[in-house]
Amino acid sequence: MFDTPLNHFKSVFAHKFFVAPSDRNYFFARFAKTYGINEEFWWQALQTIEKLLKAGLILNGVSVKNGYNHDIEKLWSKHKEVFGDLAVTSLRRPDKLDERFWSDRPLESFVARVNQMGHPDSRYGLLSYSNSTGDLFKFDQLSFELRRRTIGLDWIVGEDFPDDRLTEFYGQPYRNVIAQRPEHQIRSMKAPKGSIGVIGEDLEDVIHSWNFAYFRNDVDVNRPAPPSVAPQMAGFGNSYLYLLWNEIKDTEITDLASEQVTWLLESIKIGRDAEGEFKRILPVNPPN
Repeated sequence: MFDTPLNHFKSVFAHKFFVAPSDRNYFFARFAKTYGINEEFWWQALQTIEKLLKAGLILNGVSVKNGYNHDIEKLWSKHKEVFGDLAVTSLRRPDKLDERFWSDRPLESFVARVNQMGHPDSRYGLLSYSNSTGDLFKFDQLSFELRRRTIGLDWIVGEDFPDDRLTEFYGQPYRNVIAQRPEHQIRSMKAPKGSIGVIGEDLEDVIHSWNFAYFRNDVDVNRPAPPSVAPQMAGFGNSYLYLLWNEIKDTEITDLASEQVTWLLESIKIGRDAEGEFKRILPVNPPN
């Protein structure tokens, strides 16, 4: 984990802590919008945009450890400052989308709406919400564009890690990729697989299938359950933060490892206990 260039380390941890979770938020936002679970759509939309903005910022030298929380208007303002002419400042109606489902209001108004209706208080039913016909299409485009920018603008393509899709850009900064390849995603997206019909024919079946507590009928509990519900062997997953801690506590700390972890602690809020543990085992280099 520590035998990679610093930028490679940054990219991996930005992906694990922000981009991959944002992909899950994006999936659930679209699911909620599709099935009319409106409050959840706005919360998941906020989480998606927040994480993508933070990923782009930390990979371009901006700490998001303090001062931002879930405020995507503040994050977006910083994004515009840092990314300059490559910042996402406007959206364009897709050619195949009917004009009825799009408005040309400034992007800042959409960001403000997501920030308001996706506010954490929405989880408790404390906020009202309103929908517009173009909400999902604007959310899709904004997420796509922000995700393309989860890379260091001035990192050199092919220098810190290979990418067979971008060999023609080797030796150039990633800002050229963003500018010249408008459909290119820097990172691949991993979406959940499987049939949505596994729980039954209706959305309400999500509540009742294999549910012995909220029992509705025998058909629900007799329906074959997939491995995700009733696995033969329960699964588990370790966070990358745990894997990093587990490796660093048993390894001689090199200057590169110290630089990598220092960047992590300065850029991302990981929790007081975790930060304290890393500081306990990590030699602190005095300032120059």
